[in-house]
Amino acid sequence: MPDYIANVQKSFDTSFCQLLEYHLSYTMRNSTDKVLKYFWCDGVDEPIINGQFTDRNITTINKVVIRAWFGTSGQDRYQMTIKLGRCARRKALKGEDISVCLPDVETATWDDMDRSNYSVSLQLN
Repeated sequence: MPDYIANVQKSFDTSFCQLLEYHLSYTMRNSTDKVLKYFWCDGVDEPIINGQFTDRNITTINKVVIRAWFGTSGQDRYQMTIKLGRCARRKALKGEDISVCLPDVETATWDDMDRSNYSVSLQLN
């Protein structure tokens, strides 16, 4: 396995996914959206290694797609696209902790949340 793939996997490990779960729940709780305010996240799956972790995805496409569990029950399965900003790309390519690249929970806004199609995207710094 190439080094950059192993490095990126380190950045999207179980610890990051658990932190992201809590981060998302707290962000939704602070939302001004009257529906989203009652959503919470009951889990974020680690990315499946299916060609996502290539130089092209991290440096050009700038995204990773995972599954996350949202809703008022926390049990609705969503496809979540994590868009990687400059901070996240640099850290992921080095295998470093990308949690420091999460948007602030007090001011974070969803890049896009489509409740009818069960998809969401979140922009990391």
